[in-house]
Amino acid sequence: MRRLLLPLLLLAGCGTGDRREELSRAPSFRARTIAVAATRGARGKGVQISRDLVARLEGLGLKASALEESDSVLAGSAIGLEAARNPRLLDEIRRATGADAVVFLSLDPSWRSLEVSALDARSGDAVLRSAAHPRGDAFSDAAEVAEAAARALSSLATERRTPRATRSDAPADELPLP
Repeated sequence: MRRLLLPLLLLAGCGTGDRREELSRAPSFRARTIAVAATRGARGKGVQISRDLVARLEGLGLKASALEESDSVLAGSAIGLEAARNPRLLDEIRRATGADAVVFLSLDPSWRSLEVSALDARSGDAVLRSAAHPRGDAFSDAAEVAEAAARALSSLATERRTPRATRSDAPADELPLP
């Protein structure tokens, strides 16, 4: 047993992702389009996190948009998880974005944990709730937060793909194809 402990610890330390746990998920729910709401606790980085997350979700084969940048009355508004359960607001989100799901990110003020929640845009039912923690002490930047959120949301995609590196964070010898 002790012989296996050291190799297992070394393998665990080699991972490059965050630690995440899926708290609940509707197993049959799949989305083609996702609307990303404002990020709570982002300390002024909410728009950047939303943009990075949208890019990563599109890499998973999902159509995604940030509510802050939509062409509707929702543009620039910060919508909370509880407010989004309002049927009229969900109708407006669907009309503005065509979304099947609305995603909410809640970031710990010290950036040590992230909670990802997704609602069915038609019914307002929760379809995913997940928590992610960085490998290190705290998430280092908006891109790392977006990557953790994209990994959590990958189970909602109709096609199974793993998040790919974007051009800005890919190693120089491994650029993703357009």
